[in-house]
Amino acid sequence: MALSSTKIIKVIIVTDNLEKTAKGFKDLLGTGKAPASEETHNNIREPYTVYKGENITDTPMKVESVYSDNFWFEIIEPLGGNDPWATWLKEHGTSVYSFCLLSDGPLEKDEEVMKQAGYGSVFKQEKGYEAYEYFDTASDLGALLEIKEHY
Repeated sequence: MALSSTKIIKVIIVTDNLEKTAKGFKDLLGTGKAPASEETHNNIREPYTVYKGENITDTPMKVESVYSDNFWFEIIEPLGGNDPWATWLKEHGTSVYSFCLLSDGPLEKDEEVMKQAGYGSVFKQEKGYEAYEYFDTASDLGALLEIKEHY
């Protein structure tokens, strides 16, 4: 059984200096503006955030996106201590944190594929209009794998 999609939509970089890292990407890519979008977000599910199996309410961070032609870099500087990005930064320093695939949905189908492959969930967030989940693939793939579903 394979994942529903192989479409990479973003690469997440975790850093201890958002401004420096974002500037480096913008200088090299010559970009930084989001593509035009008419998307509106209508909540159809109840939002929640789970980290290592526990509900959490706060994931303070600074975030900036740098866009390329076919995906974007999401650059995160964690400001708290109880979230997956802060943990990654402590262990790995500034580096690629995850690759994000856009699910053809439902996300639960891809969760089952990841479970069968032996990869547990690290973090899952339901925003009401989309959900995403990080899976613990770092030891095999060098980074986490994020799967995102838009409704």
